Amino acid sequence: MLKQTIGHKLSQISLPLYTELPSIDLYMDQVIDQINQYLTPLTNTTITKSMINSYVKKGLVDRPIKKRYSRDHIATILVVSILKQILSLDTVADAIKIALTLNPIPQAYDQFIKVFNDELKNLDHDHASAKQYQSIAIQSLLYKLIVEDLIRHSVEK
Repeated sequence: MLKQTIGHKLSQISLPLYTELPSIDLYMDQVIDQINQYLTPLTNTTITKSMINSYVKKGLVDRPIKKRYSRDHIATILVVSILKQILSLDTVADAIKIALTLNPIPQAYDQFIKVFNDELKNLDHDHASAKQYQSIAIQSLLYKLIVEDLIRHSVEK
């Protein structure tokens, strides 16, 4: 049996659009299960209760209503959980603020997810050489710096 490459595994993932998220409000344990079904295959990490509480405390995610989390909460937690892999939480908070000045949560979330899913489908790193690995790593760093600069300048305006 052939071992699947990370590129192949990632290309098989698809994150849910806003309307595909649960339409009923969920309790913390249900939110954790929901987020981790998408996050774990993607990042090999899991979200925890303390992480969600931290996002709420930092203002990244609105407080739950009567200990229940809505579709908006789940969408925001998923985006934060993905972006925090490469950006600081302060930068993620700024990015979300910028996105929400342009669109409400459902549209901003769907825009992010559509771009993310397109990138997942277009991954082609199954047989990369050492030079290509280096190039990917360097591009990752450069794009991270560019994104941070764009967000910083958008917040300063």
